[in-house]
Amino acid sequence: MSGGDTSGPTPGGFGGFDFEELRKLLEQLGMSGAGDIDFSKLMEQFSRAQAAGGVGFGFTNADRDPDAAWRTTITSAKQLTQGLGPDPALTSSESHAIVDAERLAQSWLSAKTSFPETGVPPETLRREDWLDETSAGWREIVEPIMNGLAEALGRGAMAEDEPELGALTSMLAPMMKQSASLIYRDRLKKVLAEVAGSTLTGTEIGINLLPRARVTILPSNVAEFTRDLEIPEADVLLYLVLREAARIRLFHHVTWLGPQLNALLAHYAREIVIDFEAISSELDPSSLEQFSLEDIVAVGERVRGSFFKPASTETQLEILGRLELLLALIEGWVDHVTFRATEAWMPNAGSLSEVVRRRRAAGGPTKDVFSNLLGLDLRPRVVRDAENLWAAIEHERGAEGRDAVWQHPDLLPTAGHLADPLSYGKETSAEPEQDELDVELRKLLGDSGN
Repeated sequence: MSGGDTSGPTPGGFGGFDFEELRKLLEQLGMSGAGDIDFSKLMEQFSRAQAAGGVGFGFTNADRDPDAAWRTTITSAKQLTQGLGPDPALTSSESHAIVDAERLAQSWLSAKTSFPETGVPPETLRREDWLDETSAGWREIVEPIMNGLAEALGRGAMAEDEPELGALTSMLAPMMKQSASLIYRDRLKKVLAEVAGSTLTGTEIGINLLPRARVTILPSNVAEFTRDLEIPEADVLLYLVLREAARIRLFHHVTWLGPQLNALLAHYAREIVIDFEAISSELDPSSLEQFSLEDIVAVGERVRGSFFKPASTETQLEILGRLELLLALIEGWVDHVTFRATEAWMPNAGSLSEVVRRRRAAGGPTKDVFSNLLGLDLRPRVVRDAENLWAAIEHERGAEGRDAVWQHPDLLPTAGHLADPLSYGKETSAEPEQDELDVELRKLLGDSGN
């Protein structure tokens, strides 16, 4: 570069930037202290930081490396689980009891569902081990959410409807995107620790995050769960193992189910909208130079309600509706098949079913995941409606006909069928009409519903 640019700030702005206009815009956004800022000096500071490699705000290289950031998140979650109480390895007799319960549960299930067992022996996991085993599965689900939040926050920082912010917002955009990821990961590690400390089986949250199709039990959590129940511990264990085995069979043999859930979550992430008014009201631009990671996390905690529950558009609400329906159909099927498998053999199966329903209504690990991370509340009534629907389908078609409904996503019941179970199957045989969301999901699934 020859000669260099020796021009400095002018009365009207820095390099053509109108600071008076910026001051007014920041005040309109509710950013406190906007009237006391020397914007010319602020822009010079940003320019120097940008020339030196970007505005860091205390971010380390590990914060910018997705792999390192994810390892840090899982490690932090594991550290939090250490304060949840004892989590010892099982004794030999306790391990044998779980193996025996799984063997019995599989024999009962085989008589009530057309989905065969996977043949993989059961496993028990301590809380930290469960986090390790599910780490890749969690990452596949939440990274699109984090990326969606980051992109939305970055787009907001660019303030397309206020082009006067140009230079400053383009400098802030990378920091805003990194901040979104940091805030979400801070919340995520806490949620993962909560789930690890409460989930009873590998797939109780309704999705399968484990790399192998096997029944998985978290004994320490089961022991805590059964402590105050007036039901024999062996019966509780058998019932939980049976529910887990049913869910594993479903996910293993319905190969489109996991990808469909992930596609819905990824599409939801792309539609995220951030409440910038809430965030901007917590940011003081006069202190940006000293803004730390702790400050960013603190902002996230103060606006968590609006930041982590952004569903508001028609498309978002439709996607969340489909997620709720699919999760309800999964849990309703598990409830129904478990009832059919235990009704002739377990006198206290009704009591155990009620315990599970109360646990679901109270929230538990499912609420931790879908409500706190996605803003989705799975209503217990919808799951009960789904169970009744599967019972009606079995009455009409038998167990094989009931399970055949899972052959393709287009065959699944709709929300309307939950309200009127007898209506399922009475429609014409014409191909179902596809809306724009169906087309988009097929693209995410590689045009394959199998």
